[in-house]
Amino acid sequence: MGAEHTSVPRWPAAAPGVDPVGRTVSVLGFGDPGRAIVHDWAAATPAGRLTWCVVAERADDATLTALAAQVRTARVGWRLMLAGPEVDVLAARAVATGLGLLDAEIRTAVTGADHKRVSCPHCRVITEAEVPVGAEVPCRGCARRLHVYAHVSRRTGAYLGFMADAEEIA
Repeated sequence: MGAEHTSVPRWPAAAPGVDPVGRTVSVLGFGDPGRAIVHDWAAATPAGRLTWCVVAERADDATLTALAAQVRTARVGWRLMLAGPEVDVLAARAVATGLGLLDAEIRTAVTGADHKRVSCPHCRVITEAEVPVGAEVPCRGCARRLHVYAHVSRRTGAYLGFMADAEEIA
């Protein structure tokens, strides 16, 4: 599959600046890699526009629930900025877009893409692993060998996995 036929986001090489037309801004970073970016974004946000600024270790349930609460109270002109490893940024982005945010309302800075969330279409479990696209990973739900495909679901924030040996099974 060529790069022109993939839904894997093309992350900016450098952290984007704060959106100058955003009326309010919420910032969420993950781990040490996201902390410095969040600090820079918070410092660059005009006075009175920063409504929420959090650095969490991971995009865990508590953090994503807090993000969902922010999205639900958002008004026109609100912007979301996410920084950290791809695995966490994709999970947070999935929550935000699932609640109606548009891509234009979200800015991201991805600090690493080695760790992935891989969705199993057989048992619907998401497996996290340090694996490149094109490699295989065992599903933690059904133990099938999943090929990590160059497709990211906006809904789940995970790469699609499919059974690597499907043709070999009779």
